[in-house]
Amino acid sequence: MMDENSNPVYTDQRYGQSRELLYSYEKDGNYEKTVGFHNEADRITIQQAWDHFNERIAIAREKVLAGKASPIVYFMEKNLVDTLTLSMLAGISLWRVKWHFKPGVFKRLKEKTLQKYADAFNITIEELKKVE
Repeated sequence: MMDENSNPVYTDQRYGQSRELLYSYEKDGNYEKTVGFHNEADRITIQQAWDHFNERIAIAREKVLAGKASPIVYFMEKNLVDTLTLSMLAGISLWRVKWHFKPGVFKRLKEKTLQKYADAFNITIEELKKVE
């Protein structure tokens, strides 16, 4: 029978799904994979980061609903994508992506351009046009 403390991956159920895969170097220079648990400081830091992201998403949503930004801004925040990454994903130049943040410009975009954004966010054009 296995000693209770010999394998914390299977015996320590206090943290449920809070396990993480850790990498470290062995003496021969190869990677070694181990599973560990988030400590309290890690959990607090991760929760604070997600709280920050959720706040940014809410602010972007309010800007879109108030007519101060296009839905692209909201979906960028929701998908944790920055402007440069969106530019590469959609195949649209960086300055054009920033130009499309304006609601008036967004309303005049052609279907082809909207489809590029929809594909980048993995949504439909109809979903792109609506922010709920």
